[in-house]
Amino acid sequence: MGAWIKEAFTFQDLQRIMFKLIDRVPVFAELSQQELIDLLSNAEKCTFAPGDLILNEGSTSHFMYVITEGAATVAKKDSSGKASELAALGSGDSFGEMSLVDKDPRSASVTATAECVLIRIPESACWKNPVVSAKIFRNVSRILSRRLREADRTILQKN
Repeated sequence: MGAWIKEAFTFQDLQRIMFKLIDRVPVFAELSQQELIDLLSNAEKCTFAPGDLILNEGSTSHFMYVITEGAATVAKKDSSGKASELAALGSGDSFGEMSLVDKDPRSASVTATAECVLIRIPESACWKNPVVSAKIFRNVSRILSRRLREADRTILQKN
């Protein structure tokens, strides 16, 4: 894993991010401005350089990430160790949500393909407020359902 920078958000950062992303990030759908500020007050800003490994397949952690700037790819290794790209991510996309639901090891690796600024949200922040928890869990369910449908389509197209 490459070197990365981690820092707390300033109030100005929170305001800028909130206005930029509240309507564009599916995991934040239906959160009020105050709920989003409360959630982000427990988050960290992480910066990765192109080529840096953000998440490693098989590792464990209990964080979800949202890309505020930059791009990344999601890749998974097959039984021979060959990695295949599953998705390209950009500003507004999230990843790591599955760890909030099942606590299993990471199912894929995520690598920065451009300078990436991420919001790193700990699991504890997602579940501390029952109203926010319900909204996030519903949004994560929608995201995972959409990804499953896309994977099904991809499998059918290959056959």
